[in-house]
Amino acid sequence: QCNQFFDLLQDLVDHVNDFHVKPEKDVGYCCHWEGCARHGRGFNARYKMLIHIRTHTNEKPHRCPTCNKSFSRLENLKIHNRSHTGEKPYICPYEGCNKRYSNSSDRFKHTRTHY
Repeated sequence: QCNQFFDLLQDLVDHVNDFHVKPEKDVGYCCHWEGCARHGRGFNARYKMLIHIRTHTNEKPHRCPTCNKSFSRLENLKIHNRSHTGEKPYICPYEGCNKRYSNSSDRFKHTRTHY
């Protein structure tokens, strides 16, 4: 909305974070990015807004040291890292089933097969 242009992504990110991510009365942190699908619904914490802004800037500051794939959220990098380590901490809760998964979403999809 401020019509400023930046050659470097980091300059845009710094500008948005410093000048546009501010709490508003009664709505918290609200995204005013043109065309944003949130349509003015606010966030109750600044860090949530900063992560959301990355959907507009395509900033992905969390890089995998193994394959260089980048992620906007640290949690997504941690999940991705399991593809390299083979870690599968999510165990099917169904008695007698020993299947394990690297993420909770895949485990959830699997548990539905038991019902």
